[in-house]
Amino acid sequence: MKVSIVLNGNLEKLNLNQTDYIIAVDGGANLLFKNNIFPNTIIGDLDSIDNKKLNFFKKNGVEILKFPQEKDETDCELAIKYAISKNASEIEILNFYGERLDMVLALFGLMKKYNVKIIAKTEKVDIGILRETYEMETKKGEMWSFIALCKARLSLSGFKYEFNGYMEFNNPIGISNITISNKIKIEVFEGEVIYFRWKINPL
Repeated sequence: MKVSIVLNGNLEKLNLNQTDYIIAVDGGANLLFKNNIFPNTIIGDLDSIDNKKLNFFKKNGVEILKFPQEKDETDCELAIKYAISKNASEIEILNFYGERLDMVLALFGLMKKYNVKIIAKTEKVDIGILRETYEMETKKGEMWSFIALCKARLSLSGFKYEFNGYMEFNNPIGISNITISNKIKIEVFEGEVIYFRWKINPL
């Protein structure tokens, strides 16, 4: 099951692709309301959602899960845990980018923590964690970046800069690689790596 988690970022417009379940994290419900999209669940401490919008969703049968402001998990982590409890096999994180860079970095930590496919998506880039072997179709000329969360050993095939060796967080040699084939292969033998797959090449 694919679960979409909508955070409280800076987007004004949201295009949801095919999904099975939608979780709004606190103020993420404001964006869904603006785009006439009904979530299945709203979760968080509810300090960012407009009360009128919250009451509207509540009256229309949306599940509301309220948590205290002082807690050990972020609202995003609560949403991920809830998605896993719903047997999610894939989780996409949307509207995650705003002024809180600390929250973005925390999201990368959550991707590492939970052993389920989690992809953070914008219109320009997909971000996820690599742990094993992946073969996938691509377009020539796509930009990819790889950042090791710790010391990681991996190989890259189908890229302009093929690689077979170790990457470390303090030596970012995996930035700005380019696909030269319609099919790539990524093998992670040790450790974990964050990937950035740019759908629109950044400047």
